[in-house]
Amino acid sequence: MDVIKSYSRRSLFWIIFFISFLCLLLNSGFHFILNIASEKLLLLFAAQANAGLPETQGFIQQLSAIIDILGLYFVPVSTGFFFLFGLFLWLFLQRSFVRLMKKSPAPKKSEKPAKKAMPDKKEKIQNDKRLFLHLVSVLQKEGRLMDFFAEDLEDYDDEQIGAAVRSIHENCKKVMIKYLNTGPVIDEEEDDEITVNPGFDPNVIKLTGNVTGDPPFTGVVRHRGWKVTKLDLPTLSGSRAPDIIAPAEVEIL
Repeated sequence: MDVIKSYSRRSLFWIIFFISFLCLLLNSGFHFILNIASEKLLLLFAAQANAGLPETQGFIQQLSAIIDILGLYFVPVSTGFFFLFGLFLWLFLQRSFVRLMKKSPAPKKSEKPAKKAMPDKKEKIQNDKRLFLHLVSVLQKEGRLMDFFAEDLEDYDDEQIGAAVRSIHENCKKVMIKYLNTGPVIDEEEDDEITVNPGFDPNVIKLTGNVTGDPPFTGVVRHRGWKVTKLDLPTLSGSRAPDIIAPAEVEIL
């Protein structure tokens, strides 16, 4: 099983790592102690040589030989012992993990969900274009907004334009409320004083005028901004051409 192999490799790596660290720490400490003991024995041997005590000198020489033997064989013996211990520990952990995996119930094979049919790239582009133009299409249908933009206002006086705009404004506002509700970005009213604190989002608050130095800035609200509070996107069918805002109307006589 892949899980057992992965666990075996990871556990072996970490056991070798910690065993190596312990060996290095123990051997370094042991060599440090041996070096100190050797220096002390040399000093003691020199002192006894000056005093002329041959028996004590012989004992010191024996101790020095023992220290040399320990320094020669301690590192390989201790290293072999630690790595042998790590090997037995790794085998024990691996065996215990295998037993635990065999006792645990096998996970039920879940049926793979059917792959959703990926929409055609061209169809997706057309749908995105229709979503973008849908609001304009509805504004044209309910408020004749495109007709108003296409009209040449030079042929009308202000009173006629005002009457037409009132009707267009009312109908377009109903469409906006149906699909898209908006609200101000900031609560302060226009011409109120406001403090822009550090960390502000330049996409939310646009600074104009004499902008120098670092925030906080103190200024006057010139526009409260707009943000979306409700967005109700329609579900579009794939039968309509994506570049049509409003179809042409032909009255059959």
